[in-house]
Amino acid sequence: MPTTRLNITLPTPIVDDIKALFGQRGLSQFLEEAAREKLVEIKKKAYKGLIEGYSARAQETKDVLKKFESTVTEKRDV
Repeated sequence: MPTTRLNITLPTPIVDDIKALFGQRGLSQFLEEAAREKLVEIKKKAYKGLIEGYSARAQETKDVLKKFESTVTEKRDV
């Protein structure tokens, strides 16, 4: 996967804790994993709202489609 080099600023105690647990080389991996987890959480919340909206409209959509079903399925003389 392509990567992008970043210059970020974090509080020193946070960086020190990460380095103590994962080493200098583990810093990038830790930040990548943390970012992925946070993105999954944010996306779930965003999609949850969309899914709830679509679900709320599902019956209404079915009713509208039912009204037009006969016009789509009947044979026509052209």
